Amino acid sequence: MKFVITDSQAFKAVAAVVPPEIPLTSFSIVFARAKGDLAAYCAGAAALATLKDGDRVLISEGCTHHRQCNDIGTVKLPKWIMAKTGKKLTFEWTSGNSFPEDLSPYALVVHCGGCMLTRRAVQARIARCRAAGVPITNYGVCIAACNGITASPDTCMVARAGAT
Repeated sequence: MKFVITDSQAFKAVAAVVPPEIPLTSFSIVFARAKGDLAAYCAGAAALATLKDGDRVLISEGCTHHRQCNDIGTVKLPKWIMAKTGKKLTFEWTSGNSFPEDLSPYALVVHCGGCMLTRRAVQARIARCRAAGVPITNYGVCIAACNGITASPDTCMVARAGAT
């Protein structure tokens, strides 16, 4: 089977040039299935449609890399989420081992792919979101949703217009 794995940030451009009959996914979505809970992340991405003006969104990264200008977590994701929802949202960020005990203030958690975390650590964060009743998604699934692309929790591939 032929398929394409891209960086999530390139979904829009790659989806435009890869024929619809060739399955497409991203590194982050593959990691979501391996370490996280892809079904939970897809449900969390659907929660983008329920966000309201003033809602708080937590963007959490497992690593502590040095932030660059136009950083994905602090710049790109907030911009894409607000463009998708049309809402004025409040964003907060955590990185490394920092993850709030109390998740109740948040309407959504957007988590990184978890490449620097163990599966157990990612699963623990998902469980905490579930216990708090807060939807969680990951960067790749969220970016796909912001570009009108739907991730499949069954196959790891994304659905695009015109795909067979």
